[in-house]
Amino acid sequence: MLKVKKKIIITGSVPPPYHGSSVYIENLLGSDLKDEFEIHHHNISDHRDLKNLSKLDLTNVKVALKSISGMRSFVKKIKPDIVYIPVASNFLPFLRDGFLIITASKYSDAKIIIHLHEGNYFREIFYNRSAEPVKYFIRKALSKVHTAIVYSNNLKSNFEGLVKNITAFPNGADFPDAENYKRIQKEPDEKFIISYYANLYESKGILDLLNAAVILKNKNRNFELHIAGDYPDKESVTENKAKEIINAGSIKEKVFFHGVVSAKDKEVFLRNTDILVHPTWYPYEGCPLAIIEAFAHGIPVISIRDTGAIPEMIDDGVTGLLVEKKSPEKISDAIIILSDNKSLRESISAAAVKSYLKKFTAGININNIITTFNNALN
Repeated sequence: MLKVKKKIIITGSVPPPYHGSSVYIENLLGSDLKDEFEIHHHNISDHRDLKNLSKLDLTNVKVALKSISGMRSFVKKIKPDIVYIPVASNFLPFLRDGFLIITASKYSDAKIIIHLHEGNYFREIFYNRSAEPVKYFIRKALSKVHTAIVYSNNLKSNFEGLVKNITAFPNGADFPDAENYKRIQKEPDEKFIISYYANLYESKGILDLLNAAVILKNKNRNFELHIAGDYPDKESVTENKAKEIINAGSIKEKVFFHGVVSAKDKEVFLRNTDILVHPTWYPYEGCPLAIIEAFAHGIPVISIRDTGAIPEMIDDGVTGLLVEKKSPEKISDAIIILSDNKSLRESISAAAVKSYLKKFTAGININNIITTFNNALN
């Protein structure tokens, strides 16, 4: 007898523009999830570029209102068993998300599952610093939620006391060759390719890394710094500061900007990387794909010990190195430790690949989503 699939509405935007949540939704819609459930997409995309995210303008208001009214029609038509909604940590986006939750709850019997694709900003900044009417709205919306998904156990604090069921599991990405990948490690006296792979926000640590590069240059270390990513519109001050650091530190011949890399260019970029530095203290940082991709390629990673899910992603000294935020000295020290110790790089590289295969594949992530959906239905 043919099994009747439960109906799931996946709410969210898809690229362009490309950012963590939109890419995740696109991957979710194309995943094995459709083999388990009858999937419907409530598309709330605004395909303008990233500078329009969270901005109060007429188009954003129209898109938000359309998405909320569309949810009402969609749930009444589909009669879903589950409605999945990614949620944001800023007032205007969450105002939309909150009304999506309330609307789905009011016009259907579906279990509402939310997914926070960010770190601890939601509770520590957004909720705690909001005025009481905003806090009331957040509580009201979240009271309709059956389950909240976060990236790590330390991030469950975002929804404690606000949502009854909270589950934690990391992001995932698909790299089929990871299992057979073995990186050939350089000798300490060879030139090291140090890479950065993220948007060029100051809070992503780009200036900290450039200052670390100056320290390395002054210590006569043999390296090049390769940077993939672009400066967002509001980061012109960061771009000017970066130019000042490069010029004042006389590291122009050691720093190479690649812009946004994707597809084959990204693969070449990662394969040429000896050490990836992800020095982010970005307030919205969750479970960085840059770290997952580095793990899959056996690249030793240096990152920050108290940002988002990173402390649970990286086992310090085993699958990577963790340092203090905003500390070029600590970053440069960690780079020197790795470049001088080939056996440490070899062990970290092997452990990183094993960690990827155990925790961070796309298949594991989808299985966690399926389990979460089935737990809600049961």
